[in-house]
Amino acid sequence: MFKKIFFAIIIFLPFTSEAKIIETTTIETVIPLIDEDTWIVVDLDNTVFEGKQALGHTEWFYDKAYALVENGMSLEAATRECYPDWVEIQKICPVKPVEAAFIPALKEALQRKIVIMGLTHRQPSLADSTIRQLGSLDWSFHSCAPVSSTLVVPSSTPTLYTKGILFTGEYNKKGEIFVRFLSLIDEKPKKMIFIDDKRSHVEDVEKAVTDQGIECIAVHYRAIECADKVYYPEIAEFQMKFFKTIMSNEEALLLMQAGL
Repeated sequence: MFKKIFFAIIIFLPFTSEAKIIETTTIETVIPLIDEDTWIVVDLDNTVFEGKQALGHTEWFYDKAYALVENGMSLEAATRECYPDWVEIQKICPVKPVEAAFIPALKEALQRKIVIMGLTHRQPSLADSTIRQLGSLDWSFHSCAPVSSTLVVPSSTPTLYTKGILFTGEYNKKGEIFVRFLSLIDEKPKKMIFIDDKRSHVEDVEKAVTDQGIECIAVHYRAIECADKVYYPEIAEFQMKFFKTIMSNEEALLLMQAGL
């Protein structure tokens, strides 16, 4: 188990007078930055939630894909190779919050009638599983999203906006698809806060929306680095043998120790 880290790192790096990037390990840093003009746009995997066990955790997917890349496959081809198993596993994979305070913070913003939506690199084929996983945490973006309709954002690969979540797919840039989404709904925020565990995504979205004249606070949210470790490759491989009935890490360890 990783030791919990009880501090936040906050670094303001201004790109323009209307943009900044923040690094933090807790949502508590973000709450004071929200006002009535703000849209909150959040990533899902390793931000709102993470897999509750090794198999189905985002790190499992990355490990499988990059192992294929090391054997000479392109990243896009490796992603396509791994995705069918990923989709099937997510249908039954339970999740847990990365930080206990995150969803309560979203609920508080909901009470203030703040616009909140999800922005994920997940492909549209995971929409139903994603909505189920969020529901298991007593959360939905549907009632606080900018629009309630279901939309497809023009792109060379599939995208989907449904229930307040924009699924950009693995092969598109989040910033580009989000800007196209705003054009599609003919609406944009005066100010937005974007929260993601990947620095590259934070920088991409920050630049894309700032170029549209939107005041942006982009948050590199590193709470996953402080969370108890969930992903262990050897446990994930063992759980894969029984993935139709996902088992906890603890159950998997007991069976592994018994020589099964």
